[in-house]
Amino acid sequence: MTTRGRHSLARFLALVTAAVLTMTSAACGEGQQDPEAASIDTDKVSLSSAASKSNVMIFTPSDGISISSHTPLNKWAKFAPAIAKSLTDAGFQSKNVKVETDGSLAKQSDDVQDYVVNQLSSATDDTNRHTTLIVAPATSGNKGNEQYGDYVTNPADASLYDTEKPATAASMATNNTTNSQPQSNNSTQAQGGNGKDNDEATAAKRLAKSLKLAKKAGAHTVILANPLAGFTPDIFVSMSTPRQIGALQAQQLVSKLALEKTTKMHPKSIEVMIPIGEDNDSTLSTTETFAQEAFAGIWDVLQPYFKDGRAISPSKRLNATSSEKDWESVSFKATKTAEIKNELNDRLSSSSKDGKPLHVDGILTMNDYVSSAVVDELTSLKFTGSAADINPEIEVSGIVGSLTGKHNLDKQAPPKPKNSSQSTNQTAPQTQTDNDGDMAWPIVTGYGAYVDMMPDIVNGKQWMTGMENIQKLTRDIAGATATIEAGKNVTDLSYVKETTINGSKMDVIHEKPMAISASNLKHLLIEPGYISLADAGL
Repeated sequence: MTTRGRHSLARFLALVTAAVLTMTSAACGEGQQDPEAASIDTDKVSLSSAASKSNVMIFTPSDGISISSHTPLNKWAKFAPAIAKSLTDAGFQSKNVKVETDGSLAKQSDDVQDYVVNQLSSATDDTNRHTTLIVAPATSGNKGNEQYGDYVTNPADASLYDTEKPATAASMATNNTTNSQPQSNNSTQAQGGNGKDNDEATAAKRLAKSLKLAKKAGAHTVILANPLAGFTPDIFVSMSTPRQIGALQAQQLVSKLALEKTTKMHPKSIEVMIPIGEDNDSTLSTTETFAQEAFAGIWDVLQPYFKDGRAISPSKRLNATSSEKDWESVSFKATKTAEIKNELNDRLSSSSKDGKPLHVDGILTMNDYVSSAVVDELTSLKFTGSAADINPEIEVSGIVGSLTGKHNLDKQAPPKPKNSSQSTNQTAPQTQTDNDGDMAWPIVTGYGAYVDMMPDIVNGKQWMTGMENIQKLTRDIAGATATIEAGKNVTDLSYVKETTINGSKMDVIHEKPMAISASNLKHLLIEPGYISLADAGL
């Protein structure tokens, strides 16, 4: 071989060797880039693999047929498909995720029993280990409180399952005495001897028994919103409680009325309106229990401001010495729109000396059914403006701009009434604000996210509404279900909290309800597809 040929061969071999070394180095570098990422990917693959071969059966109550938009968005008809979608997003196969809806607890308990007997009893152990039953008990415990939606935890159980409420000595004493699972409405009502209640209690026991058999067979269980007496699921999903709904609105009033910066020289006027059912009606006890729990949440937030004089009640229903026991002073029968309007009229006119309505800065209405009537009555009483006036630089067109993505909306505290006698030279605290010429529109709060109230949110007649955080809750449920199916510990998940109830440990998922106003309505309701621009009056 010539010298030139030998040099060419040497150069070729050198190039090949360099290329091989480069490829080897790159491969080693890739393997050392992020060892944690590989672990995370392995976990995801493990969860997805378990989910792909698992079955999920979802049992929820069926919604009543509604031909009106004057109903809450908090409906099972929206929640069940959202769970199914989140499950498929987490790796479950859509063909293995099924939804069953029932109009009564009796029918639901039959369907769950049939599924356990016909499907789980004849299945292999491996199939059962990869099966989860997600059940929202179809109890009637919230009868009379439908204006808040389907997801509210029964008021009789709420104090025990409220993850944000510290346990009191009295409740702990009661729990230790019973030494059993909390009694839900469907079981406590049976003691009254009512035939329908007894039927529901029997159905509840049958449902609990079927779910126990499912767990014994190896399946997993998730209970939504309302507990079952005598049954501990793998996961309990705590939905909004009356206390949380009341506190949410009270916190909005504190924020939007800037009560922290308010002084007793210039107090803010706040009315609290809590609806209850008909006298001697079967719904009265549940609505009264709801009212008590809701007011406890409200008063926990507002009491300090009433106590030191920074907040007052135009109707004088609440004062500095009021306590949680005074819930009845702000509760009223509200089964008809006319009753709500008359109640507001009486409160704002009872102490008026000249026949004009008293000045009011904020009205806490509890739900959008009540807020709708309150908005109508405020209009009839000739209150002017809207919550959009809270910042003089913001007009309705500005709100529309924020909803269509043109700019952000940043509302500030409301200005003092132009013609009020609350001057800066005032030296003594006032027990009642002056209403001479002061008919500025107050902050109105509600709950339920009624579709027909969305235009009032946009135009500022209602400041805010609230609803369950459906998207986050369903993602949590799907993630926890996949974790269980993969044989992993759900308490490692940030959104699962281990809670001890009546001496039994239970894994609980809870997300705070959302406060929805014109500033975030686009992000929270329109973009996820709960409502359209047309629903919002745009």
